[in-house]
Amino acid sequence: MINKIKFKVICMAVAGLSLTACEDKLDIEPRGSISPEAVTPSDTEVLLNGVYDGFQGGASSYQYLAFLTDDLSADNLAYRATFFQHGEVDDNAIAANNLLIQFYWQGLYQGIYRANFFLQTVEPLDESTFSRPERKQEVIAEARFLRAYGYYNLVTRWGGVPILREPTSDKVARNSEEEVWNFIIEDLTFAVENAGEFRSAAYASKAAAKALLARVYLATKNYAEAERLAEELIADSNFQLSDNYDNIFTNKGNAEHIFQLNSTPNDGTSMSYFLIANVVLPSTGQQTNGGRFELPIDNSLAAAFEAGDERKNTTLQPITFGGRDYNMAYKYRQSADGADAWPVARIAEMYLISAEARAEQNDLEGALERLNQVREMRGLEATDAASLAELRLKIEQERRVELAVEGHRWYDLIRTGRAIEVLPNVTDENQLKYPIPQAEIVVNDLLEPNPGY
Repeated sequence: MINKIKFKVICMAVAGLSLTACEDKLDIEPRGSISPEAVTPSDTEVLLNGVYDGFQGGASSYQYLAFLTDDLSADNLAYRATFFQHGEVDDNAIAANNLLIQFYWQGLYQGIYRANFFLQTVEPLDESTFSRPERKQEVIAEARFLRAYGYYNLVTRWGGVPILREPTSDKVARNSEEEVWNFIIEDLTFAVENAGEFRSAAYASKAAAKALLARVYLATKNYAEAERLAEELIADSNFQLSDNYDNIFTNKGNAEHIFQLNSTPNDGTSMSYFLIANVVLPSTGQQTNGGRFELPIDNSLAAAFEAGDERKNTTLQPITFGGRDYNMAYKYRQSADGADAWPVARIAEMYLISAEARAEQNDLEGALERLNQVREMRGLEATDAASLAELRLKIEQERRVELAVEGHRWYDLIRTGRAIEVLPNVTDENQLKYPIPQAEIVVNDLLEPNPGY
């Protein structure tokens, strides 16, 4: 399924155990190794770090696509220059041989492979030999959460994909989209029941599993469960809406964060490198730590903010670059440093999930309550809606400006049936799914391409 992935030993141990690094992040043949039979409970924390690393970018040089394709496929980011593959994503005309989409697919499956190898290695260990007997189930739950997160990214881009429950290099056919969603729910339900309590947004926890499961239930139209889980998190004293939107993205410890993928200058995501220009900001007079500025903010997003919305100056900054005026994405500012954290789940999203779930259960008053709590915290007046249809559009708008450049907009428009109506270059249902990479079909003749490719 993934070309030349042969994890005879666990490549993710490289980062944690200081073994010889894998020479190529796509064709993985590790030269340094740790035998699965030699793993002890004391090794599991280090190995688990390798699973996290896989999903934050360690599995692929282009894993930043996991963070940016959603907003680029939608109307939050635009293509400016250089890599025509980005242009295909922006135009919603992706070729099956698009290398960046291929690397995205492979990076996600390599992260899933790391999770599966970890699970296969840890599950036989005696729980009594861990630091705490319950720690065995906790680390298994963290790995299953990360695997579910990987499959969430796959199913929302490609639809039905092969489900792998164990590490294998065998050819595997695609499962149905419904089967993938059910697999995600299975993993996340286990994580809700078995993961540890929240200690930091850098680690998967019961709260993180609830947040992702609430999102999944919203996508699969189980509105009662989506509301229940979102409301449990809203009531959790570990999390609260921030009265300083900018601080959410400049402070990894901000109480809005339920789960995030952290990066350091040594393992930066490269994601912000493609967003930030090397310019003096007109608003502050300060020089940015710029990269190649491949993907500016789409003009329609810049126009979507209401007057007085405190989120706008954090989300974007007007700049002049190469003699032209642009709006530059500004939530992630480390750029060449690469130390930004990617917010996977925030408490503001839970308010908006609760609002949408309540609306779909005809509790318009309760929906407006949660929607307006977010608006008022961002410097806006409360809004009202005379009908469910009007309220749906207001929630859609609020999700767009609150969660911009956080990987939600594209699938929001798909799951609500609004993509063709909103996006001018999406005119065909087939465009709502990415092409299965041609390179994967070549090595796995069991893979069926998506319609239209």
